[in-house]
Amino acid sequence: KYTPDRSEKRKTELQEALKIMEQVPRYANDAIHLMGLEGYHGNFDILGQLLLQENFLVYINGQKKPTPRQIFCFENAVLFSKPVPVKNTSRKLSVSQTAPKYSYKNHFLLSQIGLTRFLPDDVTNVQFQLNIYKKNQKHTGETFLLQAANTGIRDQWMNKIEKLLFMQFENMKNRAASNML
Repeated sequence: KYTPDRSEKRKTELQEALKIMEQVPRYANDAIHLMGLEGYHGNFDILGQLLLQENFLVYINGQKKPTPRQIFCFENAVLFSKPVPVKNTSRKLSVSQTAPKYSYKNHFLLSQIGLTRFLPDDVTNVQFQLNIYKKNQKHTGETFLLQAANTGIRDQWMNKIEKLLFMQFENMKNRAASNML
């Protein structure tokens, strides 16, 4: 009944189930934040699956004072939104009234983004920069310097965006090779 093979198989199944269940709170949290996004009238299917969402301080085009932004990283795009403060009232608020709210600002397809990993002035090691390009690959001059709360968040985001950009490059390279055949 409990042979080593069965026991090992059962252990593997339980470990896989645990991995799935550990993701449920993250997916629920991501869904709550995404449901709070107001003003985006595009198609979320085009953006792809939501992979990361986090609050950053953002310096736009070299400005001196950062602006807080809730940023969503999808498979195909990065979306910027502005946190909307919850109104303080003396009455008890429902869960939907206290859920985070965001005002859509803009988004960029990954094909428009370049990533700068190391910034010379970043002594805290929590910043990275997104450079925006047009279709003809000329730099538009738009830069978004993102400052994370800590190096772990910065590294997670940079690694995810680098991986997505590399996958996109590989897909384009494979399409180009198949068109040459």
